[in-house]
Amino acid sequence: MTGPWLGAPPGLLRVSERLHDDILAHLRGALPHEGVGLLAVHGLAEGRAALEVTRFYPGTNAEASASRFTMDPTDVIAAFRDIDERGWRLGAIVHSHPHGPAVPSPTDLREARYPDALMVIVSLAAPVPEIGAWWIGSPGERLVPVRVPVEVR
Repeated sequence: MTGPWLGAPPGLLRVSERLHDDILAHLRGALPHEGVGLLAVHGLAEGRAALEVTRFYPGTNAEASASRFTMDPTDVIAAFRDIDERGWRLGAIVHSHPHGPAVPSPTDLREARYPDALMVIVSLAAPVPEIGAWWIGSPGERLVPVRVPVEVR
């Protein structure tokens, strides 16, 4: 269930409009706390250029905090089980920043645990949400986030 791009960021994260709307609704519903969820992917499209999202798994923030998140372990296990059964992969961990930008915070970088999954951050600080997708790299490396473009269609 590790990421499908073997240590290098994809050139694009592609999300359907329906899944995009589901993600935003879930994250807004978690306010005033950070919201969290997982994105499953099914391989790569166009060689290694585009990572296609197949499903959003909403989660509960066990921290109940506006500045950090931990996805409820029950939600994680259920999502991982479904991802495995379908032959998909974990493509990204999604969370919101209710009052900050769509960039990884020092806490996000310190607590990143899935180097083969993108970190998708949705800023809800403005009326129009901003989405940032980031490839973080492997633990033990100097973590320098690489922004990955997001396409909604």
